[in-house]
Amino acid sequence: MRGRIPIRILIISDNHGEQGISYDAYGRNAGELNIHLGDSEFHYDDTEMSHFNRVKGNVDGDTRYPIEEYNDEAQAFYTHGHFYDVKKTRQILAERAREYGAKYAFYGHSHIAKAENVDGVYCINPGSISESKGQWPESYAVLDTENDIVSFYDRSHQILEEVSLTKL
Repeated sequence: MRGRIPIRILIISDNHGEQGISYDAYGRNAGELNIHLGDSEFHYDDTEMSHFNRVKGNVDGDTRYPIEEYNDEAQAFYTHGHFYDVKKTRQILAERAREYGAKYAFYGHSHIAKAENVDGVYCINPGSISESKGQWPESYAVLDTENDIVSFYDRSHQILEEVSLTKL
């Protein structure tokens, strides 16, 4: 493993045009790296998106959003997920992350918060901050890369669950 610096990563997805909620999560739980996984429905240069590294969701019309990104310092690959069939399997996502040498793969699209180990890659979906389809209410996530713990938060910034990735 490379000598990476432990960091805190805020991960948000799928606000679907709702203004203020992503910015509010940033204000409460900003990390050294802040990622929006798409389906914001905002223009790329919208003020609310300015604090985030961001990728294109399937309903984002602005072509300036990249499809995928990799952050070497965090060893994190991230994408919305619709090109990786994430609603059925995270195998394709994990394979693409491994091509970058990533330890983590972040994705949205399904609106279901989840953390899992797929062949040695920690695949994390923060859920949807505006339209949950999972067991929890609307959510976002914060990853502590020093301890490999992902915390899922609700819209009131209360912890829903903390997951130790090393136990997956």
